[in-house]
Amino acid sequence: MARITRARMNSDADYWENTAAPCADEAAADGERVAADPATSEYTRQVAARAAVIARENAAEYRYVADALRAGEIPDGYEFD
Repeated sequence: MARITRARMNSDADYWENTAAPCADEAAADGERVAADPATSEYTRQVAARAAVIARENAAEYRYVADALRAGEIPDGYEFD
């Protein structure tokens, strides 16, 4: 297996913190917007609300991964390409 450098870990951390997490935050905000829209069906609002929760959880996980990588740790199950 190739040696993983600190620079690579920081690069991956930057991706998770600056690209993936904000994208998940945007998805959560969109889901929350749809969930609050009375013009949509009850089912659509429920699905959107659940999707927003999942997106928020994903964003938190992405930030956790970024923090771990910056600390020099490799989170369980993390794979470098």
